[in-house]
Amino acid sequence: MKPIKHLTLIEPLEARIAPAIILNPYTVTYQDGSGDTAVVKISKPLFKNSLAAGKILNFTDTSGNTIQESFSGNGTAENLGEINLLGRTDASGMNISVTVLPQVGVGDLQVNVGEILAANFQSGTFQVTQNISLGSIDIQGDLGLIDAGASNYYFVPAIKSLTVKSMNEGDQSYVLGPIGSLTVQDNFSANLAVIGYQFGSIGKLYIGGSLTGDASADNGSGVIQFYGHIGSAVIGSITGTAGNYTGYLEGVSSTGTTIGSLTVLNSITGGSGNGSGDVTAEYGISHIYVGGDIHGGAGQASGQISGPLGAVDIAGSLIGNSGLGSGSLFSQLAISGQNPFPVGIGKVTIGGNVQGGEAGVAAAGSTAAQAGESGVISALSAPSITIGGSLIGGNAGTDSNASNETANTSGAILVNSVQNLTILGGIQGGTGPSSGIVTTQSSSGSSHYGNVFISGDIKGGTGAVSGAVYLQGGGSGTSIANLRLSGNVIGGAADNSGEIFTNGALTKALITGNITGNSTTTTAAVYNTGYLQAGSIGALDIKGTIVPGSDTGGIVNSGAIRATTNITSLTVEGAITATAANPVIISALQGPATKGKPTTDLAISNLSFLGAVSGLDVLAGYTTPVVTIFGATSVGAALGIASDATAQIGTVTFHGNLSASNVVAGVTGVSGTGYLPGGHFGTAGDAAITSGGTSGLYSTIGKIILEGSVTGDSTTGDSFGFVAQDVKSVALGTPPNATYISLDPGPNNDHLVTVSGNLVVNEVPPA
Repeated sequence: MKPIKHLTLIEPLEARIAPAIILNPYTVTYQDGSGDTAVVKISKPLFKNSLAAGKILNFTDTSGNTIQESFSGNGTAENLGEINLLGRTDASGMNISVTVLPQVGVGDLQVNVGEILAANFQSGTFQVTQNISLGSIDIQGDLGLIDAGASNYYFVPAIKSLTVKSMNEGDQSYVLGPIGSLTVQDNFSANLAVIGYQFGSIGKLYIGGSLTGDASADNGSGVIQFYGHIGSAVIGSITGTAGNYTGYLEGVSSTGTTIGSLTVLNSITGGSGNGSGDVTAEYGISHIYVGGDIHGGAGQASGQISGPLGAVDIAGSLIGNSGLGSGSLFSQLAISGQNPFPVGIGKVTIGGNVQGGEAGVAAAGSTAAQAGESGVISALSAPSITIGGSLIGGNAGTDSNASNETANTSGAILVNSVQNLTILGGIQGGTGPSSGIVTTQSSSGSSHYGNVFISGDIKGGTGAVSGAVYLQGGGSGTSIANLRLSGNVIGGAADNSGEIFTNGALTKALITGNITGNSTTTTAAVYNTGYLQAGSIGALDIKGTIVPGSDTGGIVNSGAIRATTNITSLTVEGAITATAANPVIISALQGPATKGKPTTDLAISNLSFLGAVSGLDVLAGYTTPVVTIFGATSVGAALGIASDATAQIGTVTFHGNLSASNVVAGVTGVSGTGYLPGGHFGTAGDAAITSGGTSGLYSTIGKIILEGSVTGDSTTGDSFGFVAQDVKSVALGTPPNATYISLDPGPNNDHLVTVSGNLVVNEVPPA
């Protein structure tokens, strides 16, 4: 019986509260334009009579024209255009709600409010008058604009809480002082600035729909600016449009802005407007979670998160576009009047790919395209970076004038130091330069990569420095403690494509696949494809094969392994298949630095080849060729530059068959050049290197073990050699049952002792 009585009481109550009636000093009802019965409630008794209520509540008709409300209950449909509290100090801290009294079959169950005015802001000056603070505000519909301001915003919030269904219309809103919480159940495409220096903060921000630009793609729509901090932000999605700075969450620079945590339930998507779909907090975002993708647009800095970044977790992919800096993470600190500089980032986890975009085309009247740094993770350091998919480079621009296109660093990790880097889908270069790369920031200090695990290939593209791990730090260089590649290194069609490069120490490395140089038919020479170089190599194991590439215009460092100082241990389990004219090169310059007077100069300590080997040059005492990639390309000697007269080799073991190969330490080849491949060692022209080395030492090869068959080649004029000032031992077969080549003890004694055919042992005098 009670439910029936309750329902019979509601109907006459609804009839009595016909629109535009003052029920009491706290409550006014009216009929809105869609037929709903709206209820305005305040927590202070300001609706004392029609005159008092009319000064606060300003109505418009359904066409938007201002009307004078008599609060006599005439039943005319109207909309609440304004709640005006300017200068009403008696309203300080007041709660406001505008809700719908549900009626079956009537209205749309939402009521819109044009604006709430509790402060007077002078546009462009940030001067505020007639301001009061507000308590809790609840609008069961769209709120176009709100201005409020605490007179003592150091201690009192400007708005305790603001809850609306949406904010999609109106001019820019200003709030002077903190907002305790801001809840938008649907979309936000308005413009809100929370000012007051470091006190211009939002405790909790929730947007259930999208932070996005308005339907007209106006510049600066769908923007929340704050000058202090946001404790936590949960947003359904962030979507930029064609307008500049749309779908934009900005911590204004130089005021110490921070975000405690940012959760985007779906994706962040940039538009064609600059700064669209962008999130920035100049002094840091502690934690970021994105449930979908971060996808850049054609606008600069679109689909970008920037500021000092803490932990980042992206369930989908990080995808660049043609806009400069689009689809990227930039962990950087900005100081007023200065360019941002990189800082560390927290743990980064990306479920999908990191993919670069296409370089843009030059705009009308412009001399350069807006290209570069799309699909990028940029920071000074990181504890760990995990990419569940691939690192994929972007493409060069489509501008018909290629000179208008700037360098396109795309699909890139730009980090100086990482403890753990994991890429589960491999690295693929693109047509743009510096695409699909792991590389370092420009820095004068040393840097370090701990564990690097890549599952899949490192494959070069057609852009220079593409499909590469390319680490070049300052100081003592960038070191790698442990590298594991479960795939191949495959050269591309451009310089430094398909490459592992670090100018510091490579302490331990395992490559389970092959190293293969690129083969092209271009007339220009191609350098460093299918290539590995380190400052020093501790222990390197290659399970697969090594094959150089070829090029009509010439090829250098294709399928090559080089150390700018020394190699401690290198094992190649597969075959090495090359020719004397286009060899695979393994080189090192000199022994590691030691305190006091060194007793050895071991450039290469131990090499072991399990498969068949043909066309191999092992060179101790040689630097890499001099190559300048961007701009004019210059190359020194094809084999490298002979620079250490006392370089030494420890033990080299060939478990399979050997042909057309050289093992040399501290010597040059025919005519004293030593620069030309093609079987030019092992002749009377062999000579000691004339520069470098350690006083009191001489070049040596400790032991060469040849377990398989041994031959040179049948080409007229070719010769091959095991050459140093002292070759201590050459064993044919497996020790202790091997046959040894007869050599006199000590250096500089024997010359041209034949091993097989045109392969000889040669000991040379000092220079």
